[in-house]
Amino acid sequence: MIKDKDEIMYSLEKSVNELDQVINNSIKNNNSNYTDIYYRLGTTLFWIGSCLDRLKSVDTTYDDNEYNYEQAFRGAYNAQKHSISLVGFQYYNKGGIVFPIHFPLEIPEPNYYFKKLDENVIERKEQIKKYNNILSNKPVILKVKEIKQIIISKFNNL
Repeated sequence: MIKDKDEIMYSLEKSVNELDQVINNSIKNNNSNYTDIYYRLGTTLFWIGSCLDRLKSVDTTYDDNEYNYEQAFRGAYNAQKHSISLVGFQYYNKGGIVFPIHFPLEIPEPNYYFKKLDENVIERKEQIKKYNNILSNKPVILKVKEIKQIIISKFNNL
């Protein structure tokens, strides 16, 4: 049993919402607000890690996909604790032109993406491998919301 279930779920929800707001404001105003995003992402990763730790304390089981996400976010949290910058702002996820051009032409919106990390940044290389497979070059808020949904479903099953 997790005694502080409501409080930790509130904290996770609040931190994700604040991260989402900072990212959206930065994109909307076309300013690279790395300091606030670094802080908000760190706070969100802390609450994700706290939720995952509590789920671990009650022997929660994960399917393969959920386990990969859990490990990827543990890797992100561990890397951030070691002063690794995880986020980059990109105008386009992929560059260049491919022929033939198909219409309507789709150009990705500017967004903040998780950076690819060297596997040697932390001792647990397997976590960084999972991080790179699942998170690198993906929009930060999209992936954060995916792990949040996994966590919510696990907490709801307790």
